Amino acid sequence: MRSSKPAKGELSAVLVSVLLVLSPTAAGAQVELEQQVAADDAIQLARTARGRSGYQHWFGGAYLGRGLRFNNPYRLRSVLGEDAESLSLGATYVDLHVARTFSDPDELEHGIGGQLSIATDGVRQEVFTPAYVVAKRFDARFLGYGRAGVPIVLEPDASLGLSGGLGGAYFLSAGLGLGIELDFSVFYGAATVEKPLTVIPVLSLAVGLFVDWERLP
Repeated sequence: MRSSKPAKGELSAVLVSVLLVLSPTAAGAQVELEQQVAADDAIQLARTARGRSGYQHWFGGAYLGRGLRFNNPYRLRSVLGEDAESLSLGATYVDLHVARTFSDPDELEHGIGGQLSIATDGVRQEVFTPAYVVAKRFDARFLGYGRAGVPIVLEPDASLGLSGGLGGAYFLSAGLGLGIELDFSVFYGAATVEKPLTVIPVLSLAVGLFVDWERLP
């Protein structure tokens, strides 16, 4: 009597047929999966390589600027308002600044910086500003940054103030670009006959050469 179970040869044929039908789909899915994993690994490597220990980002520049002084009866360059205590132009100044960030470059970078402003005409004046700095590289051509600091007037009369600024750079090459910065500062000056303390707000705009340098780990 013949068995109702399929023969070994028939089972083998069925298995081969199933494998032949499924193999193109399975192989394609496997290749697609491997490609996706490789792409994810490449993206992760690109994100973490710059963020590993040893990464350094330095930037700075040399700018030329000028400011508008509000309520400043001293050392006026050009009075623009109705009297000596209203709006006036400050002296032209050279601004040298440098900063370094410490955080992940793929996010908002945080760091510290220093800024030295030197008047080029009028009364001799130098101001040094240590500052907290943030920076963001938006694309290959543009970087934006901000700073908040405490300006220290070195000459002619020592005093302190508060300042904040926003700037940006358009890169002409990998590490060299054109920069612009807008700053608002408040300085505390000497007393007058009318007031025991003079408050001097200054709005400044500077443009110049921007330098950027990165050290990858």
